[in-house]
Amino acid sequence: MAGNPRNKHEIVTADENLPGKVMLYEKPGKKCFTNKHWHKNLEIDYIIKGRMWTAQNGVDKDIFDNDFVLVNSEVVHQTCGKEPDEPVKYLVVLFSYSYIKSYFPSFDRYTYDLQQSDQARVRIRDLLKGIVFEVENPSELSTLRISCAMSQILILLFSKCRVKKPEAPQQADPNDPQYIARAIDFIKENYRERITLEDISSYVGLTPTYFSRYFKNTTRRTFKGYLNLVRLEGTLNDIQNFGVSETRAAANNGFPSVKSFIAVFKSVYGCTPSDYVKRYHEEPPISQIPK
Repeated sequence: MAGNPRNKHEIVTADENLPGKVMLYEKPGKKCFTNKHWHKNLEIDYIIKGRMWTAQNGVDKDIFDNDFVLVNSEVVHQTCGKEPDEPVKYLVVLFSYSYIKSYFPSFDRYTYDLQQSDQARVRIRDLLKGIVFEVENPSELSTLRISCAMSQILILLFSKCRVKKPEAPQQADPNDPQYIARAIDFIKENYRERITLEDISSYVGLTPTYFSRYFKNTTRRTFKGYLNLVRLEGTLNDIQNFGVSETRAAANNGFPSVKSFIAVFKSVYGCTPSDYVKRYHEEPPISQIPK
């Protein structure tokens, strides 16, 4: 893996009832530009019509009509249209890391290479076409069909295209995104408990001062700010979907008190939790709130 704190780490939230996120775009090439970034999710970029340039870990590749590229977890990548004013129509499919890990715990031991199976590549292309059709022609069964297609793609990748990763070197580069990946995994597994900066920096293997600076440079959030957002999502989910009281939900998700939960909530959403619940469908998800 190639990494640098300047390469933005994206936190991708899944679409409702899907094992990830599906986005269909049609725009001029200059509007397809993305800065270098990385995330834990698997990503597929499928070109329906037009030409696009992609780069993964500094290796360039051009993709054209009816072709696609796979971006592995934690790989630094970016995209751009080949010509500024030439329209590009393309599909981006992001597979939820947590969903993948729940069904395939050894996911991180492998990288996934489409050259391992021409048969899998052809089948995945057909499944991507099916997803495009459902997005463009929505029906009451479209979400289920898209979910099934995404799951079939994952099965093909995991059964036909996996390549075991080499053993990691004993001395890792502190700029490697694996440090942030380990920190995020640690937070998501332990956010209900008390976590200090010393706890997480020790787990990752960096000094507290360096880790604090590195985490903010990479995620654009402080460690405490990110931890609070994870706790906030868990608490809000308990309140909205399970009818848990604010006091109990806050305690169950790592907040030291309901007062601290409400303070964090108001700083993010600008209202109290009870006000939000009344009009939650009008509010953006946490991932879309400006940093």
